[in-house]
Amino acid sequence: MPPCPYRRTALRPWTRFAANAIALCGLLVLAASLAVPTLAAPPANEAAKPSGTAAWSFDKVGLKGVLYPSLMLNIAKMKLDMQHNDDELGDRNGLFGVKVTAPRAGAKAVVEMRASSPLVNPGRAEATLSRSGKAYHIYPFLTFADPITLVKQPVRMTMTATLWLDGVPQGERSAQVTIASANDCVHSFEDDDEYYDTDWLYAAYVNENHPVVQQILREALATGEVASFSGYQTDAVGVRKQVKAVWQALRRRGIRYSSIKTPSVKPKDVGVQHVRFISEALAGGQANCVEGSCLLASIFYKIGLETALVSLPEHMLVGVALDPGGRRQLYLETTMLDDSTFEEALESGEEQVAEANEKARKAAARKKASKEDDDEDEAPNIISIREMRKAGVLAIPDRDASRQQFFQVK
Repeated sequence: MPPCPYRRTALRPWTRFAANAIALCGLLVLAASLAVPTLAAPPANEAAKPSGTAAWSFDKVGLKGVLYPSLMLNIAKMKLDMQHNDDELGDRNGLFGVKVTAPRAGAKAVVEMRASSPLVNPGRAEATLSRSGKAYHIYPFLTFADPITLVKQPVRMTMTATLWLDGVPQGERSAQVTIASANDCVHSFEDDDEYYDTDWLYAAYVNENHPVVQQILREALATGEVASFSGYQTDAVGVRKQVKAVWQALRRRGIRYSSIKTPSVKPKDVGVQHVRFISEALAGGQANCVEGSCLLASIFYKIGLETALVSLPEHMLVGVALDPGGRRQLYLETTMLDDSTFEEALESGEEQVAEANEKARKAAARKKASKEDDDEDEAPNIISIREMRKAGVLAIPDRDASRQQFFQVK
């Protein structure tokens, strides 16, 4: 098995998915590339005492000044059990913020945001600053144009914020941001000496509704392994046959292992990897461990199987439950698609998971005995596609016109 480029750093994992996602919501900044109209200033609040000039600035600008469409789109849609601090106002899933010091108790703030590109629509937030002298973070409500998923190369752009306090204009602030490729998947990052494991974002590259999935299922039927795809309406043996049929169909397509992984933009302390969409992997006939796992997961999840991406240190597998309760699991080494049988890939995957679990057990015992953290040996991180969809992590639309290239049996 060739070495895999997927990098899972030894960071503290997001054991509480929603709680840590909250920390991420205030980190992003959105931007894009052609001018949009300036929003009109709101009318002055005649009942309030004018606040005059206030101290304010942009809050954190993306991840080290980079906007990642994959992360941006999913944080905007995620269903989070938010418990914001009282200094965070505006959009509860805010992706862009400014920091404002209240000039008086009860000051009325309006923040409007516009981009130098049509990829980010203008946004606005209104908030009451309750305590005089307290710094507040205000996040406008922003939406994004569909073409942002088509970005393949880094693009520089400007975001401009305008602030009013009690109807009195406070001027504008601008920030330069780089939009990264939609193929760039952020799997970890560091901020303010805190580490975050965000490899759940790989679920956004699982696309069970991609048009090619039905074509591959037809090809899988042609292998003769199964007569139909019925999910869990059959027993564990029948489920295993369905999984094997899909494997056989993809083997016939001649997909090769490829170590391509370099992202379009990688700031310091941000772990990010280039992930090809299904159309790109199939059209090029190449996939690394992440891309192969996402491809297989797309098909398995489509036919109703409980499917997961299995994140190991430095690697990724795909897992499938043989029964609805998940009592029995299959783990497949997807980098073996080009040169191995289904049984060999299954054996390799199960051995890797067993080994990782044993290392994690021993690490836990060492930690208990020494009272020290041991981040080097972690248990596999099971990224359930069903749970990620429930949380709001949706597939990034694959609009590549080249997908028409492989709508035929190869």
